[in-house]
Parts: sequence; C-alpha cells; structure tokens
Amino acid sequence: MVEEKAKKKKKKAGKRANNEGTLYQRSDGRWEAKIIIGYNGEGKPKRKSLFGKSQKEVEAKLTEFKQQFRSGMYIESSKLTFGEWLEIYIKPNVKPETNSDYVSLATKHILPLLGAITLQDLHGITIQEFYNLKAKSGRMDGKAGGLSTRRLHMMHQLINGCLRKALKLRMLSFNPADEVELPSIQYKEFETFTEEEVRIYLETLREDRLYALFLLELTTGLRRGELLGIPRDQFDPTKAKIDIIQTLKRKKLEGEEKSELIFSTPKTKKSKRIIPLLPEVVKEIKRFQAMQRQEKMFFGPRYQDSGLLFTSEVGTPIEPRNLNRKHASIIKKAGLKHVRVHDLRHTVASLLLDDGEAVTNVSELLGHAKMSTTLDIYGHSTPEGKVRAVARLGNIILKSVR
Repeated sequence: MVEEKAKKKKKKAGKRANNEGTLYQRSDGRWEAKIIIGYNGEGKPKRKSLFGKSQKEVEAKLTEFKQQFRSGMYIESSKLTFGEWLEIYIKPNVKPETNSDYVSLATKHILPLLGAITLQDLHGITIQEFYNLKAKSGRMDGKAGGLSTRRLHMMHQLINGCLRKALKLRMLSFNPADEVELPSIQYKEFETFTEEEVRIYLETLREDRLYALFLLELTTGLRRGELLGIPRDQFDPTKAKIDIIQTLKRKKLEGEEKSELIFSTPKTKKSKRIIPLLPEVVKEIKRFQAMQRQEKMFFGPRYQDSGLLFTSEVGTPIEPRNLNRKHASIIKKAGLKHVRVHDLRHTVASLLLDDGEAVTNVSELLGHAKMSTTLDIYGHSTPEGKVRAVARLGNIILKSVR
C-alpha cells in the first residue's frame, strides 16, 4: 500500500529545471504543465497552464509552447477588444483633421461590426467579409450602394495600421489584415477644359479681383486648399516661385459642433514643394497685392490681415465655398460646361500630359506622393490627344513609303 502511494506521488509531480515548467497529473486524471511567462507589477510570477489527456501529450505541448515563447511568437491572452484598441490607437497617431476622419470612419462603419471582437480573435476572413459588405452596401446616407474604393482603402489604412501597431507591441503574433484583398482604387471620371475653353475662362474673369488666383491655378494645378493657404511670405517674386507649406480647409473636428477653417501641413512629403511661376503670373500676383494694400487702407480697423497671399477684401482667408461660387459664376458668364474647381487641377495635368510632358514632371508639379498616382488618374488620353498620337505614329511608320 505504501509502495502504491509512492508510485502515485511520483506520477503526479515531475520537476524540471528553472523556467522549464512543472508537470503533474491532476485529480481529474488529466495532465497539466505550468511554466512561468513573466512577472506582474508586484514581482509575482505569471504562469501559463497547458492541459492534456496524457503525460506525453502535455510534454509535446510544453515543448511547442517553449519554442513559441523563446522565438517571440507567443502572445499572452487578453480580453481587449479590437474596438478598444482602435480607439487607443487613433488618438496619438494623426493630426486633428485626419483624426476627425478616422473617428468618423470608426464610429460609423468599423466599430458597429468589428468593435466587439476580441483583438486576438479578429481573423483575416472576418476583415475580408467586412470589406466585401461595405463595398456592396456600406453607404450611410440612406441610398443604396457601397462605399467608394477610395473610402475602402482609407478604412483599410486605419485598420491595417492599427493591427500593425498591435503586432509591433506583441499583442498579436501576426497581422490578420495582411490576408485581405481590396479592389484597386477607381478614380471618378472628371471633366476638363480644352485649351480654347481655358482661354475663354481666363478672358471672362480678366478684370475680376481674383484673376491672379485663377491664373495661378491654371498654370500650376494646385489643390484648392494649397491655393487658399499660401502665406504671403512664401511668394518670392524675385525668384519667381511659391513654396507650398500649408493648406487651408473648412473642417468639423472631433468634439466640435461647428466646422472651422483650419491650417494644416500638406498631405504628403511630396505635397510640400516649390512651385515655379511664369512671369505673367508674378506680374498679376503683384498687381493683386497692390490692390490688397489699397483695401487695407480703405477698411482701416475693420481689415483683418491673415498674412495670406490671397484674401477676401477685408484681409480674412477666402472661404472654400466662396471660391466655388466665384468659379461657378465665371463658368455661367462664359457659357462654358460645368467643371469643379478641382477640375481646373485636372485640366492642367491633362493638357501637360497630352502635350507630351514627362509624367515625372507633372507628378512633381501636382505634388503626388507616387508617380503611379498620376498615371492612375490621368492614364487616359483626350480625343484630341489620340488624334495627335496617331498622326505622330503615321509620321514615324509611313515616312519611308511616301
């Protein structure tokens, strides 16, 4: 009897070297291994338990676990949800206006469907199904249809960035977002002006107060926010250049009831750039500045100098929507087809590429982060451009048989 008890005792406990784990048989017949995986704030050890029906099974699990632990692949179990981690991730990572966009995406789209899932239980197939659903029926304005490909990619940028950070902090052993596929970004069709329509447009506003602004736009292709946010001291008439260092936009920030005009840094490193100016443009900007000085004298104390190159008559920043209204009135007066202010930027790019300008130069001028973006947006030709291309090809191929 004593001998049997000794055997049983020996079977229940198997000691191993330090940090190699302990192994024993439980009272319910199962085998359990315990191994120290760290220490809490009070210095007490934290242990991981592994279970099996036999000693051999648990020993195999223990060997596999130790390999994972030593290689850094083991992630301690956590009840933290993806939604909780996403909210933690968003706050310190972006500037206020981008944060506002991310919070909107998270609140309206991501958290309702993915937020309650435990971070470690979020799988690639779940994220893929989420994107598929949003692409098919993700609109939140009551209309049928899905989100645009650009919106899906922005959402993926947020989700993927959040999970990459979790991986870096060893909260995950892999990034499930790496497994998903998104459709290529589809850029909307846009209208542009022909050379003749540009001439008519400029001729129509020739005596307008903002002629210099629109002339600058049609000779550089600046974004609207870049155009309205140029500081006066970034215009160098001597060197005929403008430095793009900030943008101006109206935005409703997180927690604010109303939108406000905000200045921000350019969207990418390539967006922060130097823009060369034509002599005619320098001349017109200087003429506009002379007009500003007269307005400042006329309005006196009511003049609020914002320090910008282009301002309202009382020195304040020009509201983006007011620029849209001015543009619409010019088009109506000129009898031209409707194009947006942003389409003036498209016009510049299309005219340059159609005339044979190198894509690299156009991309640098527009401030695109990648040359592939320029090709994706403007990779098509105008009817006139196709005619010229065929004529050029004819000169190359047929000149020997003429």
